Amino acid sequence: MRAKKIIAAGIMAAMCAGLMTGCSSNKSQFNKYSKCAVVDKAAYTDIEYVPASREVTDDDVQSSIDSFCNDNSETSEDKTSAIKDGDKVNVDYVETISGTEKDSKTGYSLTIGNNTLGDGSDDQLIGSKAGDVKEITVTYPDDYSDTTVAGLTATYKVTVNYISVTTVPEYTDALVKKATDGEYTTTDAYTKHLREDLQSDKNKDADDEDKASVLKAVEEKVTFDKYPEEEIKTYIQTTVNNAKQNAENYGIDVSTYLTYFYGASDEAAFLDKLHTSVENVMKEKIVVSCIALDNNLLADDADVKAYRAKVVEDNNLENDSDVDKYYTEDDLVFYATEENVLDFLMKRAVETEDTEASEDTEEAATSESGSEDTTEGTTEGTTES
Repeated sequence: MRAKKIIAAGIMAAMCAGLMTGCSSNKSQFNKYSKCAVVDKAAYTDIEYVPASREVTDDDVQSSIDSFCNDNSETSEDKTSAIKDGDKVNVDYVETISGTEKDSKTGYSLTIGNNTLGDGSDDQLIGSKAGDVKEITVTYPDDYSDTTVAGLTATYKVTVNYISVTTVPEYTDALVKKATDGEYTTTDAYTKHLREDLQSDKNKDADDEDKASVLKAVEEKVTFDKYPEEEIKTYIQTTVNNAKQNAENYGIDVSTYLTYFYGASDEAAFLDKLHTSVENVMKEKIVVSCIALDNNLLADDADVKAYRAKVVEDNNLENDSDVDKYYTEDDLVFYATEENVLDFLMKRAVETEDTEASEDTEEAATSESGSEDTTEGTTEGTTES
């Protein structure tokens, strides 16, 4: 499994990542987790898994080319056209409520259609041009998160500065040479570079996915006698407290916060989701601990050093000391040990085909063959007649 990303892939991943940070990962801690289950060698012998795809498609390459062109877009200021839906507009504004100034911004960017200033605000700006000063009104809903303005009507004095126009360049040799400071001079060379980068990333992602699949397969063969309930309880309570504090900081109620950031309908649903996620992480820690102890796979100093280097590379950190901003030494020992365990498991794993995909392919081939037979039969019948 690749080094844990500092920027989590998702909210739940970020929540569960906390379970492995800040916890001691010395031998006594591995012993603690290993007491929660018995992992027989049979559970990790000849583990079958369907390997992840490593194919880089032409669409993948084209997407990278499009991103490259977008990254090299040029922006200009249109001060003559009238504002229309979808335009990105630069404005200054002053917001007042009941004659009292509440907010003001200069050089503020908004996209027409998003109603950034409030429901119905953008319709009142459509048709305006640079230099126009518009007075628009917005009524905050009664259930607005900021209770101090809920139900009130705000007046915005908006000065239109310009429409921001983005021009995406064509993918040409000249663009490639300029954007790469001459490192690449043709689109062919740069396209090859993009494909190689994509393949490298695809291979790493596939490695991660394969290792995760194998570890999951082992977990499914294990009966977990117990979990470190106090650790689970403490973590869940801490996460809930943090969510409540964050909701307060945002000026919104907890339910709204949990729905927006975690996709949970209420606190009860959030707790269910969180508890399941926490247990899944605990299963991983327990299995890793058991296998590491049984097979002498606990990380040594060289393993930890190698893992630190991987963290630096995978997260584009400037130097090794930056790792300590995100991980404790105990965290690194655990993750380095997990790498040892996963490498150990992959050597004993057996690749197998995705039976469902194979069946679909066979059905498609049979169907196509049947169509050809029917066509040939029809043709022959027509010829005979």
